[in-house]
Amino acid sequence: MQDQVRQERVVKLTPRPSANPGLKAGDRHYQDHLNPREADNHLQSALNEYARALEQNPDSAQLTVKMAKVFLRLGQEQKAEQSALRALSLCPQQSGLSKEAVTTVQAETYLVLGTLAYHHDDLKKAEGYYNLAQAKSPLTSSAARFCLYKIQRNQLLSAPLKPTALFTAFKALYWLSSAAVLFPFTQDRLSFSNLLLLFPQILNAWLKEEMNMPQEALLRYLSLHQQFPGLPSITLIVGELYRENGKQEEARYWFEKAIDRHPDYINAYYHLARLLEEQEDYPAMAKVYESLLALTPNNADLQCNLANACYYMGNYTKAMTHYATALQLGQDNQWKALVAQSMGNIQADYLFNPQSAIAYYEMACLLNPDDEENYIQLGMLYFQQDDFENAEVIYRKALRFSPKRPKLYSNLGYLRWMANDVEQAIAFYEQAIALDAHYEIPINNLGVIHLDMLGQVNRAIELFQQALALEPNYALAHYNLGRAYSFLGNRLEAAQCFQQAQALNHYSQDLDHDELTARIHNLFDSRETELRE
Repeated sequence: MQDQVRQERVVKLTPRPSANPGLKAGDRHYQDHLNPREADNHLQSALNEYARALEQNPDSAQLTVKMAKVFLRLGQEQKAEQSALRALSLCPQQSGLSKEAVTTVQAETYLVLGTLAYHHDDLKKAEGYYNLAQAKSPLTSSAARFCLYKIQRNQLLSAPLKPTALFTAFKALYWLSSAAVLFPFTQDRLSFSNLLLLFPQILNAWLKEEMNMPQEALLRYLSLHQQFPGLPSITLIVGELYRENGKQEEARYWFEKAIDRHPDYINAYYHLARLLEEQEDYPAMAKVYESLLALTPNNADLQCNLANACYYMGNYTKAMTHYATALQLGQDNQWKALVAQSMGNIQADYLFNPQSAIAYYEMACLLNPDDEENYIQLGMLYFQQDDFENAEVIYRKALRFSPKRPKLYSNLGYLRWMANDVEQAIAFYEQAIALDAHYEIPINNLGVIHLDMLGQVNRAIELFQQALALEPNYALAHYNLGRAYSFLGNRLEAAQCFQQAQALNHYSQDLDHDELTARIHNLFDSRETELRE
């Protein structure tokens, strides 16, 4: 009898797949990025995993707000805002989530939106979003509470005498103290054990700096960086120490390293931009400011800095565009006056549009009536347009704000001289010299008046020599002294002065080269004629 073998059916149990492996992988990468002991930037990996998870569950508010947080740290603010708003719209549809989970998603979304508004200097909107976050989750991060403190402080400083000032001060104090209390419980920070390890080492390195031991301080900061390569402040300090020691390329490497690790770390961009300006790498400097503007687009100072970079590159039209934006965004009238002054300079010196330049200088005068430089520039423009009457009016107006500015008296002296009012011109020049005995320009001009209009050659020579004692490279004074000597018949001395003026004029370009050459030839040509006779 044949054995019958009973074959039992084997049921293989397969492990239950994870609900969404991309979610866990994304969380892991995000936490790795927050870990100060991690040297690499894990944000893109986190983003990729969250995106993969979102393909399986496209209507997940939790995943969407996680992506918003990553976009925010990557500095991609437009995508961060889009994701945050989508997460907010998805929350009511998340029937599978507990009420607590929905509330957490909403709180995190409001935090992202509040931070975006804060970066855009929309403080009212930022305060509203942060308050919504607090209402949803009272234990919101200390960073948000610190931002709320700064918002209240700004309100208090801008309007200290308002009836609500006392209440604003109380709120500011509350947000600051609660931020300090919540700091130990905030996830996006160093652990307590890391802080205990870090603090004494930072103190040691700082003491080395204070004791003027930069090399020892640098070695300690480098050691700290090895332990905490993901801590941007340490990376920045290392770069700054290299910059202070004149090692610009090393400093640039460390600043760029800080930005690569933390794309939203604004301080690193500022340090890098300053270094690039020192290196005169203006195209790279402009790119850094453009990156900063992507993070804080409504920043008047950044618009002005970018305009400066464009100016250095010779792109004056683009510089004017950014200066105009800075002018619109700026709040301080004195600062705006400086911007308008810069725009006037570009219009006058590079775009050759004197009427526009006059308009910007007039704007600067209205914004800051106490800055005499605007009047001086405006007066010079009027003078160049042969509008001597307005030029003099502007300079006399400037004297009301700055009665002890020698340059104003010197310029008024020149205008009176051009108007053949010799007595008043001399008075203005002497007033300029009385205020600044080392001011060579009015001394030289006074010499010209004595030479050409009063016929006092010896007095003129004294004044020209006085101007040259103050500024030996003053080409115009050498030229005028040569003219005075030629009036006295001192041809050799005159020729030496003309030759010296000719050599210096190569740099100053104040004089006509051909006219100088002709004067020298005429001196010796006339001498040869006399000898033949």
